[in-house]
Amino acid sequence: MTVFSKSLTTGAKPASSMSKREKGFTLIEVMVALAILAVVAVAASRASSAYLSSVDVLRTRTLAHFVAQNAAADLRIQDTWLTANRTQTINAQGRDWQVVMTVSDAITPALKKVNIAIAPIIEGQTRPVVTDIDVLLSNSKQEIGSLDLGSVEGGNP
Repeated sequence: MTVFSKSLTTGAKPASSMSKREKGFTLIEVMVALAILAVVAVAASRASSAYLSSVDVLRTRTLAHFVAQNAAADLRIQDTWLTANRTQTINAQGRDWQVVMTVSDAITPALKKVNIAIAPIIEGQTRPVVTDIDVLLSNSKQEIGSLDLGSVEGGNP
């Protein structure tokens, strides 16, 4: 049994006899590890920046859609009959918005098609339109009447 314990003790090297190479990392290994870490950090930073940007765009579009729906509801509630285009600036949803209402004729004179386009106003500058909706308004003072669908292009005479 002493032979076994003797072979264990003779096989181990004292800590002072280890070479410098076995004690830690070389400068090149550390620099490669830092370079890999830097690349990963830059990629993660760009991905998070793109994510935050897309979240902001979606939030702006969602709020703009709420503003457009509210503008359409106001037209219907106030029973407004638009005859000309209208542009107004409103403050809603905690932001300033430009609301452009473009009026066009519909199938019958008793109906008007209104396109409501919403653009955010940031630092006093109107940005591009982020959402728009189409609504039909009816004139309660004018009878809708019947439609002659045979006279519509593509219909049978």
